[in-house]
Amino acid sequence: MKKIMIICASLILFGFTATRAQAVLDKIDRATDKADRAGHTADRTKSTGDKILGFFGKKKNSSSSSETKTTVKFSGVDFATLKNINEKLQAAKGIESTKMKFSGSGSSITLYHAGSTSDILKTLQKASPEVFAEKNIDGMDDGEISILFK
Repeated sequence: MKKIMIICASLILFGFTATRAQAVLDKIDRATDKADRAGHTADRTKSTGDKILGFFGKKKNSSSSSETKTTVKFSGVDFATLKNINEKLQAAKGIESTKMKFSGSGSSITLYHAGSTSDILKTLQKASPEVFAEKNIDGMDDGEISILFK
């Protein structure tokens, strides 16, 4: 009989503990559900806001469609000279942006600008006359200028 009483008392004691533990787990579960719902609501709100702002904001990449891309290829140039040329070209009038690539065999600077390749060559000759002198120009095609350092 003593054993039965001890077992019943321990079951009641551990039953209350298990009930409290389950209550804590339920609270945690409800809190995570609330956080999850808040996250979904925020995502939907952001999506709706982006759609609404899309009507009023400027379109992405609209300026790049009107920009011309010209690649200026350099032969026989070191990194310091190429970097100096790139800095001068970024400040030149009519050039929107530049992208520089360096290699020992041949380097290049990609220019995004308004106008044609011949127009940008005139601008380049004004920006850096020693580099873009006619004696250094190895070739010119639509969208490409080759410069050979001697």
